[in-house]
Amino acid sequence: MSGVLQGKVAIVTGAGRGLGRTHALALARAGAAVVVNDIGIGMDGGGRDTQLAASVVAEIEAAGGQAVQDATDVSDWDGAKGVVDTALSAFGRLDIVVNNAGISRFAPIDQETGEDWNRVIGINLTGTAAVSHWAAAHWRQAGAEAGRAIVNTSSPAGTNPMPGTPAYCVSKAGVLALTFTSAGDLAELGVRVNAIAPIARTRLTEAVPMFADVVAPVHEGFDRIAPEHASAVVTYLASPACTFTGRVFGVEGDDLFLFSGFSASTHLNNNGEQWSIESLSAALADVDRHDRGYAIAPSTRFVQPQPGDVVLAALEAVERGDAVPVPDPGSV
Repeated sequence: MSGVLQGKVAIVTGAGRGLGRTHALALARAGAAVVVNDIGIGMDGGGRDTQLAASVVAEIEAAGGQAVQDATDVSDWDGAKGVVDTALSAFGRLDIVVNNAGISRFAPIDQETGEDWNRVIGINLTGTAAVSHWAAAHWRQAGAEAGRAIVNTSSPAGTNPMPGTPAYCVSKAGVLALTFTSAGDLAELGVRVNAIAPIARTRLTEAVPMFADVVAPVHEGFDRIAPEHASAVVTYLASPACTFTGRVFGVEGDDLFLFSGFSASTHLNNNGEQWSIESLSAALADVDRHDRGYAIAPSTRFVQPQPGDVVLAALEAVERGDAVPVPDPGSV
């Protein structure tokens, strides 16, 4: 396989099925060598089946790509280093992290158990933070280099939380905050950090009765809920074509939303076609890379661009090979 990600190495967590599988396949088609991480747990975090990841590796290799299986439990902060070690051992480098692993347990807050809470937060939020931490620690040691990317997985349940799944909603809202702060922390290393909030056919959406008709497979015409649409956006966000960092991209079929904070302020449409890197690059060329929402502090409200100019300047300096500018104290 060859493409825009040729020579890049990507980790995809939770890549044994669903969105993770289509992400791994899309990145491999674009030329990346892929670490397929999955321990094969059920939708509620129970069980284990490592053959799921093995089958995705086989699928990538059969198509001429490079992939390796990894069975690291990303919810273990120290243990999560293992997935980064796998990438370095198998392929000698790491360029892209797609934090996709996630579960849900459905119960209102009064029925939520401590075990439920800890398991969902552990995989969805701590897992995202832990893998990002170990990847970033490696990049910090290696030094700044353009073309690195982290793509986190939030959810419309995180941008606009709903009743019935408090741990899931909190974990996915937490992923947004982690995305914003990591974008600022890692720009000086040449790392772009963005998040997706996908509407797609997955085990989780199929388990919600009110979504049954919406997520049912489409046998004719454009399937708006196919997970491959989200994977096309992930591939763009992982590619050098992407100039954004610290932003949240909602995607449903050919509809793309950019959130300002938790508000989908920008809406683009691709006329019934799945997005590609080229079409996304063209459509987003004139879109402001800042989220210019309001922030609040004691006794005040003010416009706070996110990411700040200093963050974009740091990314651009790394891309040019220049020294990263040192921000003034207190600048954002």
